[in-house]
Amino acid sequence: MKRLLNTLFVTTQGAYLSKNGDTVEVSADHQSLLRVPIHTLGGIVCFGNVTASPFLMGLCGENNVTVSFLTENGKFLARVHGRVNGNILLRKEQFRRSDCAKESGKIASAIVTAKIANSRIVLQRVLRDKPDHDFNANVNIAIRACWS
Repeated sequence: MKRLLNTLFVTTQGAYLSKNGDTVEVSADHQSLLRVPIHTLGGIVCFGNVTASPFLMGLCGENNVTVSFLTENGKFLARVHGRVNGNILLRKEQFRRSDCAKESGKIASAIVTAKIANSRIVLQRVLRDKPDHDFNANVNIAIRACWS
């Protein structure tokens, strides 16, 4: 089954998140409010007075589902996530290149070039989708400027 990486936002104050088989169960006042299969989630964000069981956090860690805790107003407090996978050799090389002005300049140049090319495509799409607008002359000037 395709993983959709949905995010579950829990804003009900006093809610409790628990593991129920392979699902996340949200309950409040001793009533089940929602059940969501863990494989459909990419993250859970808890606002305010929301608690989670250790078993649920373990299930989330095993399934690479990040659980974030924020204040009721959205200020970050903590995050729980499972094993971190990464290529340490790749990260080291990225850090090395970031210290070299020539190498980081090449990367920055490629990013800017791609951004300009994409902007040109977006402008061309505007001309195609809205051929009779007053701003078309200005859009044509901008398209020509992208490559001068």
